[in-house]
Amino acid sequence: MIAAALVALSLFGERQSIFERGQTITRHHHVAGWTVRVLWDRFTGDISCTVRKGHMELLNDVLVFHSSTWVDTSDAVFRIDGGPARSVHEATYEDQRRGYYRQGGSLENPSAGAVALPSYYVTNAKWVYIRADAQRAPDGFDVRGFPQALALARAQKCPNLGP
Repeated sequence: MIAAALVALSLFGERQSIFERGQTITRHHHVAGWTVRVLWDRFTGDISCTVRKGHMELLNDVLVFHSSTWVDTSDAVFRIDGGPARSVHEATYEDQRRGYYRQGGSLENPSAGAVALPSYYVTNAKWVYIRADAQRAPDGFDVRGFPQALALARAQKCPNLGP
């Protein structure tokens, strides 16, 4: 009788610990200075991912560059490596087509310091330079290794990363 009670308690305890272990499993992968964080929901099987390096993050196949939140980048210009300076407005349609919509910031600074570019703009680049306005020096972002990070995220079955 006591043995049966101990077996029942141990089974109940084991069963309970399976459910208490946590509902998600998180793995961090590092490649070329980038971090790919993969979150797997054990209950639903859903996977979500973040791909980051410094002040950059990949969202819906769009690479978002973050300056200080007080910097208004609404009319910023960007340059990829030694290429020509281009307006951030040229990327807006592609960003939205890829599912990225800038969140409305304050009326004084609707950008909240963020600039989003489709990931294919920077796939073969080394540096992206973003200048908020003519009075401010450009911020430089080291995007080297991005293709490897993107390939790793795709290999992990991360959703919304484009073709």
